[in-house]
Amino acid sequence: MNENTIGRSLRPVVLVIALVHLVLGVLGFFFLPEANQTGENTIWIFSATGMLNIIRAVIGVLGVAAVLKPSAIYSYMWMVFIAFAGLTAFGVLSAATTSAGDTVNFNWADNVLHALTSLAALAVGIAVARGAERKPARKRADV
Repeated sequence: MNENTIGRSLRPVVLVIALVHLVLGVLGFFFLPEANQTGENTIWIFSATGMLNIIRAVIGVLGVAAVLKPSAIYSYMWMVFIAFAGLTAFGVLSAATTSAGDTVNFNWADNVLHALTSLAALAVGIAVARGAERKPARKRADV
């Protein structure tokens, strides 16, 4: 199995990750405090700030593009792992402290989503890498 074959078998996982973030990102623009009457900036339990909506939408679009080209899944998943590991670390610090100037405004639901996304991306990235390293077993000729 080569990287493309592994990538194709993991396309549904990548598509779910991409669509979750794409939907949250796009819907988030409708739930900004300026866009609604309630003044809340959440989608269900997740924060919806301009910066976070852009990040999520970009990750979603790149994920859909990676699904369409399976050879791009490996790079996409490592990018998502690094990005969301960083967002998780920043989010934990941000949620643990209160800052009036915080433009991202993470909450704990966002931190859990980002941590799970990061771990899923790591797992898929490792699976693709290991699958690409495997070489077909050679048949030994019996003497």
